Amino acid sequence: MNNIYPLKWINLIFRISILTPVIVGLLAGCTHVPRDGDFSEVERLVGERIPQKVHWYQGGQEDAQVKAALDDLLKEPLTSTSAVQIALLNNRSLQSEYENLGIAQADLVQAGLLSNPVLFASIRFPKGGGGGNNTEFGIAKEFLDVLLRPARKRIAEAEFERAKLRVSNAVLDLAAEVQSAFYSVLGSQQRVDIQNVATDAAQASYELAQRFDEAGNISELELALERSAAADMSAEHLRVSAILQGSRDALNRFLGLTGADRHWSLGHRLPELPDSNPDLEHVEELALNQRLDLAAARKEILQLSEALEITRSYRWIGGATFGVSTERDPDGGRVTGPNFSVEIPIFDQRQAEIARLESLLEQSKSRCAALEVAIQNEVRAAVHRISAARNLSEYYRDELVPAREQVVKFTQQEQNYMLVDVFELLFSRQQEILTYRGYIDSLTEYWIARVDLARVIGVGLPEVGSVPIVKSKKTQDPEAMKMNSKGNDTHSNHDDATYH
Repeated sequence: MNNIYPLKWINLIFRISILTPVIVGLLAGCTHVPRDGDFSEVERLVGERIPQKVHWYQGGQEDAQVKAALDDLLKEPLTSTSAVQIALLNNRSLQSEYENLGIAQADLVQAGLLSNPVLFASIRFPKGGGGGNNTEFGIAKEFLDVLLRPARKRIAEAEFERAKLRVSNAVLDLAAEVQSAFYSVLGSQQRVDIQNVATDAAQASYELAQRFDEAGNISELELALERSAAADMSAEHLRVSAILQGSRDALNRFLGLTGADRHWSLGHRLPELPDSNPDLEHVEELALNQRLDLAAARKEILQLSEALEITRSYRWIGGATFGVSTERDPDGGRVTGPNFSVEIPIFDQRQAEIARLESLLEQSKSRCAALEVAIQNEVRAAVHRISAARNLSEYYRDELVPAREQVVKFTQQEQNYMLVDVFELLFSRQQEILTYRGYIDSLTEYWIARVDLARVIGVGLPEVGSVPIVKSKKTQDPEAMKMNSKGNDTHSNHDDATYH
């Protein structure tokens, strides 16, 4: 019996040593790491705030459908809504942000896994070669790893939630950047259109001055002034054209477009001012409730608080392992039983780790408080900016533009009766055109301010009607201005002019 008993344990340990890697491999194979990163939650968070859709390219069947839809969007003239949609589907940087979801989800799965047990074996040979060998086999598992598994999962789950908030916030930031860039392009395009008219008018005035000079009807100084004015308008045309190209390039970068796709056309012009501003009551409270970056910062505080509490609770329990081992002596005797090892916290009682977590927690609290202050000030600044831009646009529309049009009208009448010369009429028309351009600048500023307000609040503002490219208001229509610059003495044609 004494010979059979140790043999049974040897066989048992041998089987454990063979089966342990197999069991571990099977368990690892059963642990599946999802690839979607709970992207549906990002879709929900984004969908609550803006109407556009998001998509994460992962090689699925939907990828081809989304790309086909993207191609269809690129065939149509670009609008504010379609520009944001194209960016959300085509921006490569945003796709890289989505991978943070996969990383966080993998970390969550890892946090729920137990560390692998350690299988060890040793053989010791007798000195001088006489007698039997001493052999020992055992298997051990980290004890604290099992104990802390639920806490690790909670912390990893909180980090996963933060990742979804950060990614959703990145989507909203991109949407706001695209809208701002799009309105910049609209404004730049209309400034170029207006400057074309101003440049043509200045050139026409200079050519007329040359004919008067040939006839001896004006002085050399007057001719030089007309030439200088025409050159100034041409230089300004080069400047605004360069700004337009820069605005298009910036928008193309956000849209992720290259090659022929960059040569899109605009689907509408700058919308007129809406009847009223969006509701600005309680906007600070709304921002504090809706901003996803603030929600992520608050969740980080909870995450660090739990990590600190866990570290304090288990500071006296260091590394601890438990297992079973068997040993055969050279004389054939065998001993088998459990083993346990524990770290004695004499020198390291986790005081440095606790201090580090305390500092991280206080840092996170201060960062969150600073973000709250920044959000409130950003909201107030955005409200003031949108109000100032609206006031300026209304002043241009209701006061300055009509005043300039009236000056042109009366100057035209006096020129018809030869009371003023044609150069004074052309000059008044140039001033009228520049006033139109100032109105476009103020209108552009209003719509960019509106986008900025939506960004700092964290919620998209209601869409307003856009002005189609084929219709226009007289304060925005360069074709109507061109008709005026050629001597039309009425302004009734402004509302019927079109862009080509």
